[in-house]
Amino acid sequence: MKTKRRLRLQILALVMLFYIIGMSVSAVSMYYSSRNSFLSAKDDMIERDLNYCSEMLNYPEIMSWFFDYSKNHTNEIVTADGFNNGIPFFEMDDRARAENTTVTEVISRLSDEEKVKLAASVYSQLKMQFDSQSDIFKYGGLMCFDVRDSDRGFIYYEAAKGRDDSHSILGDRCSIDIESHPAIKKILDGNYNSIPMEVAKAEWESGSNYYIGYKPLVYDGELKAVMAINYNWDDFHSQLINQIWLMAGLMLAGMLLCCLILMLLINRIAIKPLSNVQKTVRQYMNDKDSDAAQELLKKIKTRNEIGVLANDVGELAHEITQYTEHIKTLTTEVMEALAQTIDAKDKYTNGHSFRVAMYSMMIAKELGMSKQQQVDVYYMGLLHDIGKIGIPNAIINKTSKLTDEEYDKIKQHPIYGYEILSQIQSMPELSIGARYHHERIDGKGYPDGLTGDQIPFMAKIIAVADSYDTMTSNRSYRKYLPQEVARSEIQNNIGTQFDPVPAAAMLRLIDADTQYMLHE
Repeated sequence: MKTKRRLRLQILALVMLFYIIGMSVSAVSMYYSSRNSFLSAKDDMIERDLNYCSEMLNYPEIMSWFFDYSKNHTNEIVTADGFNNGIPFFEMDDRARAENTTVTEVISRLSDEEKVKLAASVYSQLKMQFDSQSDIFKYGGLMCFDVRDSDRGFIYYEAAKGRDDSHSILGDRCSIDIESHPAIKKILDGNYNSIPMEVAKAEWESGSNYYIGYKPLVYDGELKAVMAINYNWDDFHSQLINQIWLMAGLMLAGMLLCCLILMLLINRIAIKPLSNVQKTVRQYMNDKDSDAAQELLKKIKTRNEIGVLANDVGELAHEITQYTEHIKTLTTEVMEALAQTIDAKDKYTNGHSFRVAMYSMMIAKELGMSKQQQVDVYYMGLLHDIGKIGIPNAIINKTSKLTDEEYDKIKQHPIYGYEILSQIQSMPELSIGARYHHERIDGKGYPDGLTGDQIPFMAKIIAVADSYDTMTSNRSYRKYLPQEVARSEIQNNIGTQFDPVPAAAMLRLIDADTQYMLHE
């Protein structure tokens, strides 16, 4: 008897050990994967907005002068009304051209009063740009400051919403510990070709983490200032940690449940009620119906451990159902984030991937396809253009006619998309829409020149949706086309470009859209 008990404990200990190791590895992998995906998306957003702000102040000689001049004239500049009494700084370029000299020479000849007015105008523009960006994107802070040894921490301006002091003005200072800011150290080491990013503690609130991007402002090879955006990522980080704990809790509950079942199986007295529990679990695994599982479990009347197990199984089925729904939501959000990244490459097709996905799902529903097939074609539509990641922005955003070489490069994006998505083995159908959405029934499509039934049906649906959105979206060279023109194009190309079945479904959707709501 003692030997049997010892064996049971050994089996139980081994099961718990391997389960805990697997749970820990999974939790750590999930954390770093989600964290890195989030930070990668923020890289693009912060870099875009820093470049936008710097481009609005793209007057090198004036800005270089302003950063030096403002150090000794902070009070005059702050109190001056730059909007009404300032000298518009773009006039310096006009004067320089008129006098056939440099902007620096023009500024040097200004009177002291005019220099203050010019600096006030620059400062007002700096405030306006920073405040507007901060209002739109709700950043933790957007600031411009000096990081050089000679005057480190001197603030030119800061727009920081959500703090008691809503902004810092010219002449304020912040404490900068270079060792705590590797991104700033990278800039000071001379790396001016990138926008370094870091996760750092907020200096004004030690309990918060901020994701910060820095853009060096360099004129004539000399670092003058640094522009920075702070993004408070505490909410995301807290949600991620909560999800990790939730996953760990569910896995721990599963571990305890498995161990309990293992011990009860040894007890022959519990065979019948335990078989009912096993039957319920298997039925739930097949049907994913937590209500039906609850009804079956009510039939187990025993008051011993197996009765407790039955109740736990019911609760676990309910939790798993909720967790599965959450995973589905997370999958959709990740794919939509990828779609936003794709669309961001082309400034003229914002939202294109979302609309193609929506139209594709509407066509599938119109054809009476299953809910799972509708979801599948929606995901395929979201990522159908992911291959454009491999196409240079200069080609994608070119407004003039493409050369043959450029068009050949564009035609490679279905192959790039297929190669990317085919790596997702758990959802192999995703790669179908990416590769075949430019194929035509008559074989004149690309990249493979397939015809008729050689083209997967899901790709035929996306092809119709893609063409419809292209016609009904604004472009740099035209406004979206009238509904009747788009309908006529689809009608006229049935049997050549489009498969008759999804094309006919799209025509029915167009006819039902009497207010022409289906356009950008």
